[in-house]
Amino acid sequence: MLVALVVLVVIGAFILGISVSWLAKGYVEDFIENAAYAKSVTHPEMFDADGNMIQDELIYLRTENPFWTFETEDDDD
Repeated sequence: MLVALVVLVVIGAFILGISVSWLAKGYVEDFIENAAYAKSVTHPEMFDADGNMIQDELIYLRTENPFWTFETEDDDD
């Protein structure tokens, strides 16, 4: 009885392992494909007229009050 139980557990674990690895394979392949695509995509404005990457410092704006934050006026005072 014990041998039959061990055989069934081993076979069940083998089938479960195959199923999980088959499902995980698709997710891993999609992740690797998306990572390679994201690495190869660059913005065209980052290149000069000759196609070389611009090495200048980037200028960016940081707003103090984001546009989705609204100031409320309390008229009850």
